[in-house]
Amino acid sequence: MKNIAKVLLLCVLACGCTKDPDPLEEALGAYILQGREGTFRLYKLEKIDSVTFRTEFEHRQNVFDLKLREETRLYEEYSLQRKPKNAARHWDAIQRNHEVMRGLDSLRAGMEARMDEIAYYDYVFSGRAETGDTATEFRDTYFSSTPALEIFTMSAERKDLHKAGGRAIPGYLQMLGETPEE
Repeated sequence: MKNIAKVLLLCVLACGCTKDPDPLEEALGAYILQGREGTFRLYKLEKIDSVTFRTEFEHRQNVFDLKLREETRLYEEYSLQRKPKNAARHWDAIQRNHEVMRGLDSLRAGMEARMDEIAYYDYVFSGRAETGDTATEFRDTYFSSTPALEIFTMSAERKDLHKAGGRAIPGYLQMLGETPEE
């Protein structure tokens, strides 16, 4: 009887130790491996922030406002220096920034009902990826993921994490004339 109890206890413990794969861990591994054969092991994963669409639109608007001010300054500087080729290049950039800002306004209007939804989450993780003879350690690496588990940016520095944040806005890349693979 004791042997049966031991066997049952071992079975219960073995069944309790199996865990379902974490969808976020799987998405992160797929992003890191990029279709190559290999393995990814996650040691640590921590959610550190969440960003709403409203916040992301405001951030994108600020980025393009800053670009517009700088291009305007350069255009005026080159115009005063009578350097028409340089001035023309910055004039074109000014026009492009205005187009992008109008596009952002249009995207924002189309998403008004979703502005307070989460656009993406920021995480920090540590792990190890192995492909063939190559092993890569990730220590305190940051990434952003949409609620649908689309990972669109990864960085060793937290301050660099939001440089590609606009990718979470539906239609943003198309508006810029980019494809998601870029």
